[in-house]
Amino acid sequence: MQSINWDDLRYCLTVVREGSVSAASRRLDVNHTTVSRRITALETELHAKLFDRSTTGWLLTPFGEGILRAIEAMDEDVNAIRRQATADAQDLRGRIRVTAPDTCIQRLLLPGLSDFAGRYPEIEIELIASDTVFNLAVHEADMAFRATDDPPPNVLGTRVGTFAVAVYGTPTLIAQLQEHPDSVGAITWTGGNMPQWISRCFPGMKVRYFVNSLAITHDLARAGMGLALLPCGLGDTAPELQRLPVDHGEPGRGFWVLSHIDLRTTARLRIFRDFMLEAIAPHLPLIEGKREHAWRDPLYAANIPR
Repeated sequence: MQSINWDDLRYCLTVVREGSVSAASRRLDVNHTTVSRRITALETELHAKLFDRSTTGWLLTPFGEGILRAIEAMDEDVNAIRRQATADAQDLRGRIRVTAPDTCIQRLLLPGLSDFAGRYPEIEIELIASDTVFNLAVHEADMAFRATDDPPPNVLGTRVGTFAVAVYGTPTLIAQLQEHPDSVGAITWTGGNMPQWISRCFPGMKVRYFVNSLAITHDLARAGMGLALLPCGLGDTAPELQRLPVDHGEPGRGFWVLSHIDLRTTARLRIFRDFMLEAIAPHLPLIEGKREHAWRDPLYAANIPR
């Protein structure tokens, strides 16, 4: 067996992370046939199949699952080498202004921020907890973590994943809904029209609480004070809550990292972005609603503020 081409392994890992060959080709900025060809070449070199191909998608074989952890470890090592090379080539110091919703900072960014501070002590991080759209082009912030389907056209953006949402309530409230539907109310955002999840799934349900904070909405739902539409990254980490299946689910929104245009030339911004993307990656299944009852999983439970 000849030496294995790292790029072929990287193509394999990207297909797994993106969920399909077409999505992987977009992330790698190559033709989808190139992705397919490189993985076939890798399978030939390994004398084993990595994926079962079908019309519905590519699924990892048992062999593929067995070597996935090793490929992920190699990817982490390669990225660490790249970061170190950049760090050695440039003086990494100064301030980065980062804006994100408060729940995003608490749930997703905090562990990565702590590790980043330990590795790059000369870089200062200014955190701005806000849902407000900051103008990155005029240095109101250097980097923004946002849930949006329409990122600004004049900044650099990386789509991390999709913020899945679901309707949540306490088990007691859900049982009460089945027996006495008129006695259960909803929690929703201040202002605007009646949300579709209420009007389509629970016509006639009264809104008991109008809230302008996602964190407070989450707390009210956990206290059994009404049904609420929550990001799965919040609802699935609360042992007090469970999902309520509905006939008309709400679509999720894209999760983006948006960066000041200087990201192309400023080492500390590039390194921070790449570092945080790696730190967030293990939590993507939670963000995308694939880890119901995640409060039972130590990976997520350790980062749940109480």
